[in-house]
Amino acid sequence: MKLILQNYSYSLKQTIKVLFLVIVCASSGFAQKKDTTQLKPVETTQSKSAETSQKKSIEVVSTKSTKDSLMFTKLKKRFSKNKILNEIYNALFRDVYTQSPDGQEVLQVEENPFKDYEGRVIRKIYVKRKQVFGESIVDTTRIAEGFDRFLNSLHTNTKEKVIRKSFLMFDVGDIIDADRLRDNERLMRRSSILHDARILILPDAQFPNLVDLLVITQDIWSILPDVGFNNFKDFYVGINQVNFRGLGHSWRNNFYLNYNEKPALEYYSQYTIPYIGRTFVTGQGEIELRRNTTHYGLRLFRPFLTPEMKLAGSFELSNDRNLINSIRGNDGSVYKINDSTALTFPLNRNSIDFWMGYAFKVPFLSKELQQRTRVVVNARFADISYTVRPEVSADTNQLFRNHRDYLMGIGFSNRRYKRDFLIYGFGITEDVPYGYLATVVTGFENSDAFGTRQYIGLKLAKGQYIGKAGYIYGLVNVGGYSNGTTGLSIESNYFSTLHLYRGRIPVRHFVNFRYSLGLNRYTGEYVNVNRENGILDVNSDRLWGTKKLGLGYQIVFFSRLNFVGFRLAPFFQADIAFVNPKNQFLLNRVPYTGIGIGIRLRNENLTFSTFQLKFSYFPNVPDVQTLNFAFNDSYNLRLRDFDISAPEIVPFR
Repeated sequence: MKLILQNYSYSLKQTIKVLFLVIVCASSGFAQKKDTTQLKPVETTQSKSAETSQKKSIEVVSTKSTKDSLMFTKLKKRFSKNKILNEIYNALFRDVYTQSPDGQEVLQVEENPFKDYEGRVIRKIYVKRKQVFGESIVDTTRIAEGFDRFLNSLHTNTKEKVIRKSFLMFDVGDIIDADRLRDNERLMRRSSILHDARILILPDAQFPNLVDLLVITQDIWSILPDVGFNNFKDFYVGINQVNFRGLGHSWRNNFYLNYNEKPALEYYSQYTIPYIGRTFVTGQGEIELRRNTTHYGLRLFRPFLTPEMKLAGSFELSNDRNLINSIRGNDGSVYKINDSTALTFPLNRNSIDFWMGYAFKVPFLSKELQQRTRVVVNARFADISYTVRPEVSADTNQLFRNHRDYLMGIGFSNRRYKRDFLIYGFGITEDVPYGYLATVVTGFENSDAFGTRQYIGLKLAKGQYIGKAGYIYGLVNVGGYSNGTTGLSIESNYFSTLHLYRGRIPVRHFVNFRYSLGLNRYTGEYVNVNRENGILDVNSDRLWGTKKLGLGYQIVFFSRLNFVGFRLAPFFQADIAFVNPKNQFLLNRVPYTGIGIGIRLRNENLTFSTFQLKFSYFPNVPDVQTLNFAFNDSYNLRLRDFDISAPEIVPFR
């Protein structure tokens, strides 16, 4: 009965979320008319002839941009001839497919469109900010009307000065660099506050060496309320503001209330300032006050966002106080006081983590390879110290040792990006990384459990499009200490080329492979095949071991149908996984299996996760119902990049 109530309360929580989304999106996409908003340049004075030339350029570029944008479907062409049918279409459908001028859908990826303008000088920069609802970044003539305008009034668009100061990597007087512009587009689309972003070049026939840039951005709906309860006694209310006051700042606040516990009220908050000035440094503060967890954290970080960046690093301070109740013994079982009560003990941990890296070009490579290839040298210092913990020795509770890590690394990276559609997103532009990297990490650890021990690790990765077959990514990550503690991780991801099912429904196939092995690992440290680690939508305490192998397959149909702004994507998936203790052969038993069929719902204009309705069949997974129906959040997947970050110990998970 308790399990039924938990499942019911969780489903009701998801229903509340979706009902809110329906209210927000129900009127999105209605009446449209031409946008006559004037563009605001960096400089306001110019000759009449230049003004006329720029207007013509905007028209030319707008026409050209439709060739590589998500434009009108054949159905819309039919409906647009009738005003009433056009309104019905706009209420139910969103156009997300790239089309050529003759109306045929274009499913191939796009090359860099800025190559033809390299070497020209930027004269002016225009910034055009589209509204969240009723407008489109790919059809810039559409504007919001009716209820869309009301919804947009509840949202504060990102301030233009924030876009200019924090999100643009170029300025007036700079020389056009095609790769830099492409990277800049990608970074804006990658940010948590923008739904999409495009940069268009406006040439001037009278001044062929000068160009103007038009930066078009569209925000994501910034406010995310969250309300839920469990067993009708544990309530929580949350508000996540991903673009606070249009400054690009993110502020998450969650309140938890349970009258049967002490303290009854709990709180979690996180504030993030992305891309401070033009430094591309992100600052983040975090506080969590829960019954069994107290956390304070402060972090400053700057990754290698583009190959052009020479410096990257991060600095992090944190304090954690926890009440641990899930430590496992050598047999994988949880330590318990009795059959119903797990053994608990307190922890108090302080940590300091700092790293810095420097990237430089490789002079002996060809000019083309030099543009996107870098050698990176970096160093890291991490100090983890416990003031409260269980007894630690070389044979017991090594996870809670006090230790200092001194690591150095050198890596070789080449990375490029292609724009593609309908991979993990439901219509937004997706930047697919392709290239390779190789890194070597070495150093040593000082700890009160093992003393001083050396470490060495190797990481190799590559991703590329393989003709018309699709895209494949592979990773090998191995490392170990001088006392024999070793970790090995191998993974591969593949997705097919987007093709049409029965001539009209875009379809992709996805395959993933995971293998992990641990030797001489710590007491209570195990890998598992729960959820994204092996079998999706499974969480069992018995799926643990020191080695695992998982294989998953999915086929996704990107339907044109929409439900009040939410695009629907039916899917089928199948997962198999092996996991065993260290003394058993990995393939000596029947694999755990999961099969599922369902529908995903996503509105790319909102910050909400992708929701899914799914029926699953688990024939042999322990402690999990054989037949299961779930209404929950889907996994937010992203393609792995080839940037080099902090030197790390191979993760064992």
